Amino acid sequence: MRTFRVGTFRGIPVQAHWGAAVIAVLVGWLVAGSVLPNLAPGASSLTYAAAGLAAGLGLLGSIFVHEAAHALVARRYGVSVSSITLWLLGGIAHLEAEAPSPKAEARIAGVGPASSVALAAVLGLGAWLWQTTGIFPVLGATLMWLGGVNLILAVFNLLPGAPLDGGRLLHAWLWRRKGSRDLATVGASRAGRVLGGIIVGVGMLELFVLGSVGGLWTALIGWFLATAARQEQQAGNLGAVLADRPVSDLMRPLPPTVPDWLLVGDVLAGPLGTTDRLVAVSFDGTPTAVIIVADLSRLAPALAKRTSEPVRIRDLSLQPPKIVDARTLAREALRDPRASIVVTDGERLVGIVTPADVARATALHQLGTEDAPTDEPVHAA
Repeated sequence: MRTFRVGTFRGIPVQAHWGAAVIAVLVGWLVAGSVLPNLAPGASSLTYAAAGLAAGLGLLGSIFVHEAAHALVARRYGVSVSSITLWLLGGIAHLEAEAPSPKAEARIAGVGPASSVALAAVLGLGAWLWQTTGIFPVLGATLMWLGGVNLILAVFNLLPGAPLDGGRLLHAWLWRRKGSRDLATVGASRAGRVLGGIIVGVGMLELFVLGSVGGLWTALIGWFLATAARQEQQAGNLGAVLADRPVSDLMRPLPPTVPDWLLVGDVLAGPLGTTDRLVAVSFDGTPTAVIIVADLSRLAPALAKRTSEPVRIRDLSLQPPKIVDARTLAREALRDPRASIVVTDGERLVGIVTPADVARATALHQLGTEDAPTDEPVHAA
């Protein structure tokens, strides 16, 4: 998800996806065109437009407050926060680890809706006080709308299904009740898939029965929830496989490393042997990408057609790998099982873990042969 940085909050980078700007403009247009003229009639079109834009930005600000509350409480429990991102369907506080206990998870999850309720109360009170003055009623109407939106945001997030805050609260309850984080993840994720399916159904009902185009948006939200819940369920199943194993148990030996300033043609013309992957490194030896050789052969010609300059490894749009110590628990290192990982021992690069390795470990676990030899490389894209 491509984002741009908009600032920092308590040392946490705050990012925004282009979809956040789309939402601000779309919300501003809707508020200016229909909401404010009904709540505060008689103003000019320019006034409504300015207030609508303020409402759109205010919505993004409200989402930021919600996510910042999550981030602050997470830090209180020792969970690092890598960034806060605003995007098309809301916001995300990216936590670098799982909550240490059910109590911590419940508090981290619950503070988001609580902050939205508090913000709704403040905005509602501000709207009421401003309207009593009779001055510039459009401002009071804008504050009233924002207050109502924050209340809706709080109620929606409390729905009991992952990845919503209500799903996190359900997860914390199941974790405490069952004594297993992974079983709780599977249970909360199943609830999220059911919830997402219901919301998709409601959206389809809006669209085809009531004739409301807004049903498409409702269905999109439901689809996102169901998809995210399915991914979390897979993570819960993976957690049972990984248990308390270090990431070194899953890694394969380090493949050949190549400087990322080399020309792609020179790399492909070199003695690659039977290796299916390479690790690109910068001048200081920091890994910058885990490269699938087949992808390198496919991407290079396409890029060469778009530029007259020689194509170097670092010119390719490659996802930087996650770098973790060999003693890191696999369940922590593999919070995103789709990411490639470079494993280190001190300052030495010692191995990699790819999505294919994770899939293989899961398959072996299901076959009851986790202790089978793992020396053979896995050739998968």
